Amino acid sequence: MLEKDENISQDEALQNSTNDEEKSSSIKKKRKFKLNLLEQKGEIIPSGNITFILAFILPLIMYIALYYIKEIYPFGTNVYLRSDCYHQYAPFFSELWHKIRNGESLWYSWDIGMGTNFISLFAYYLASPANIIIALFPQKMIPVVMDYLLAVKLSLASVAICYYISKHFNTKKISIVPFGVFYAFSGFLAAFSWNIMWIDCVILLPLIILGLERLVNEDKCIFYCIMLGLCIYTNYYISIMVCISVCLYFICLLVSYKGKKSLLVYLKKILNFGGFSILAGGLSAILLLPEVYTFSLSASSSTTFPKTWTNYFSIIKEFTRHLINIPVHTALEHHPNIYCGVSVLILLPLYVICKEVRPQEKISKIALLLIFLVSFNLNIPNYIWHGFHYPNSLPARQSFIYIFFCLIICYESFSHISKMTNKEISTAFWISIGFLILVEQLFCQGDDYDFKSVYISGIFILIYGLLIYLKRNTKQKSPILLIIMFATIIIEATINMDETGLGTTSLTSYQSDYEGVKNITDYANSIDSSFFRSDKVIGARTKNDGAWHNYHSISTFSSTSSAGMSKLYSYLGFESSTNAYGYNGQTLVTNSLFSIKYQISNKILPTSPLLTYVGANNGEFLYENENVLPVGFMIPENAEESWYPLKSRDGIENTNTLIESLTGISDVFTSTYSYSGDSWVYFSPVKDGHIYLICNNSSCSSIHITINNETTRDFTSIKAGTILDLGYYTTTDTFEIESENSMGLQVYTLESDRYEEAMNKLNKSGLNVTKWSSTSIEGTINASESGKLLFSIPFDKGWSVYIDGRKVTTTSFKDALLMVDLSKGEHTVKLVFTPLNAYLGILITLISILILIGIYIFNKKRAEKPKKKIAINNKIEEEFYEELLEEEDFSDDDINDADLKNPDITIDEDAVMDKNSVDDLKKLDGID
Repeated sequence: MLEKDENISQDEALQNSTNDEEKSSSIKKKRKFKLNLLEQKGEIIPSGNITFILAFILPLIMYIALYYIKEIYPFGTNVYLRSDCYHQYAPFFSELWHKIRNGESLWYSWDIGMGTNFISLFAYYLASPANIIIALFPQKMIPVVMDYLLAVKLSLASVAICYYISKHFNTKKISIVPFGVFYAFSGFLAAFSWNIMWIDCVILLPLIILGLERLVNEDKCIFYCIMLGLCIYTNYYISIMVCISVCLYFICLLVSYKGKKSLLVYLKKILNFGGFSILAGGLSAILLLPEVYTFSLSASSSTTFPKTWTNYFSIIKEFTRHLINIPVHTALEHHPNIYCGVSVLILLPLYVICKEVRPQEKISKIALLLIFLVSFNLNIPNYIWHGFHYPNSLPARQSFIYIFFCLIICYESFSHISKMTNKEISTAFWISIGFLILVEQLFCQGDDYDFKSVYISGIFILIYGLLIYLKRNTKQKSPILLIIMFATIIIEATINMDETGLGTTSLTSYQSDYEGVKNITDYANSIDSSFFRSDKVIGARTKNDGAWHNYHSISTFSSTSSAGMSKLYSYLGFESSTNAYGYNGQTLVTNSLFSIKYQISNKILPTSPLLTYVGANNGEFLYENENVLPVGFMIPENAEESWYPLKSRDGIENTNTLIESLTGISDVFTSTYSYSGDSWVYFSPVKDGHIYLICNNSSCSSIHITINNETTRDFTSIKAGTILDLGYYTTTDTFEIESENSMGLQVYTLESDRYEEAMNKLNKSGLNVTKWSSTSIEGTINASESGKLLFSIPFDKGWSVYIDGRKVTTTSFKDALLMVDLSKGEHTVKLVFTPLNAYLGILITLISILILIGIYIFNKKRAEKPKKKIAINNKIEEEFYEELLEEEDFSDDDINDADLKNPDITIDEDAVMDKNSVDDLKKLDGID
């Protein structure tokens, strides 16, 4: 026996066990890729992977049905473009499409706001990996592609929460699908689903929470790290709220932890949580670090922490937003959009009553919901949740996280219904009915809510109450109850989304100028190879038309826009705000300063020696500025210090003083008429020239102009101080201007001679651009005097400037424009853009990936070692037992397989060696 055992080496045993493991692994892999739709065939109520398929298909069909009702393309001529989706996302998607199709760098774009750090804008608006799909479709159909990409993402959100429930509660029952549907059709998504950039975080949240539970309960951390890292990557802003909620839920998990409790155990979990959360941030550093710098330049970075506490509304009114058809809030109100099915009004009380849930878990989760509700209602938590910033409209952006936890709690109470008493179910039902009566009395008597919302909610609660009662009291599984439940949730979710979500606009209208603008800008590029900018003076749809049509623009509306640029624009009479600055308010002078060589208009403009007609296509007209400056030009050493803007809305006077600081030439504009309190005026120009108006009265929002008693023109949405360009007119022309309110009207005339003299002076020492790309500009310059080289490029530390091959220090002009010192003489100039912290971010991301891979390999090898040792011992022990059996002369005739399976057959205890004897023999053989 011993000789035979010695012939079996440990290497052979290990090889045999390895081969067995490989065979087993091969079998597992084959099984892994086999999709079993049903867990048990022949069951009345299906369960299994069919649940996830249904969780995806059902919401998708529901959304497509709503698209049909809303006449969204191809069922009509509408698209789901609402608010920022209309003004920002569609244009930014178009710019991304252009960059992908043309192989341009993602680091910078000239088409947005005179030039912008595109990778930071990408991080905020476009980072979802799914967005690359837009490159497969025609550019003008981007709004349609966005609509159906959104429908798919919302359906995936349903799958994500169903997957979480299946893992957390160890079930694949088809009854979890309604909770996925209500997640995909929640009030948050009814209000904000057009924020397509947020939806990836909505999808990832259930997976992050699942990973966090594995981290705490099983010490498995990698899944959590990857999901959180992907969330931060796709949208760092919403990830702030996800990270806060993750911290809160981690505390809940520690409180309700069921495993071995000791200081070391808790310390390990805290270290795992902190370490892998930081590692998740490292995974997204490739986008996060450049974004942090760009955001520091925006106006949003200057907010201060609130000093006093205030509340917005009562908690009861806040909770009423669980009812159906409650209007969503998207403006400056603070009300959260928390609808996720009226069944929660029954299931939440049931959860509180339920005896099957451990007290620690119940208390911690209810406390978590209360924290959310209080946070919606108080200013300081609201400020913290939104990244230490008050949101500019779109309130309670973290409400989808509350909805997730609310639905999970409701499912848990739903899963225990069969163990509850009829008394408990009745109590929860009457609590919900009592709440409806309270709402009807408190909030339906005035203008708060339509009473129909209360009554419709009551009807659905009655149906859900009956279904719960029948589920509790019906012993046999009935597919009829399941069908009724699905029909009810489909009807409820669809009604609410149809009533409160999916606002549309006309696709035809959105595409109306697409062909015309594309054709005339392509024509301009074909006849002019220099670096220049264009913008739309009349007929602009948004401040991001440059991104939509892919021409070099000076306008933008973006959360990443520069605060310094916005302030400069306001000084010069342009339209500007916290996160936007636009071409409205332009003059020929600012066109020249900012390299606006071509103006686009959907109306015919008066021409002059300073502005000439180029061409037209499909109702879009192109005009050329004859005195445009290059992207860089020399200014005096003390120009910045000598320019003192009077106030932000005195654009003409500030432009006069700016030109005087840059050239020494004063009064390029002269004031010709002033009307302080008139709402109607009539005048003729005092001299031939370009005429500009300013309405100083803030109550004047629109004016109507009649020119020469026949031509009319309207200016709407006027802001006080914004410059209005009438164009070139002569002393024989007449103007009649009227408004509903006092205008505070100022009339100015451009002094053409002084203007041309100033531009010629700046042009003499202008940059001759010889080569340019999306991230660089090269050229030569002959400076007549030492001074500053000013670029009409927004200041960003990512720009590196090389003079004669030597890198020089960059500064900013009024915290807005890029500027460097330059000595007298001829020089070569090269500008190269690399987003600040980009390479550091890439390095951190790569290191984080390597660390994560290393941890995975280490954990895998550590887990394999005991298996190999057990495999060796099992092989030797198996040979040992075979030897014993041969010596005892057992044969198949003595005990056959049938006998072994027969419980009535017993084996003589003396025929089998006892365990102690086996252990002794192992020790003698040196096995133990």
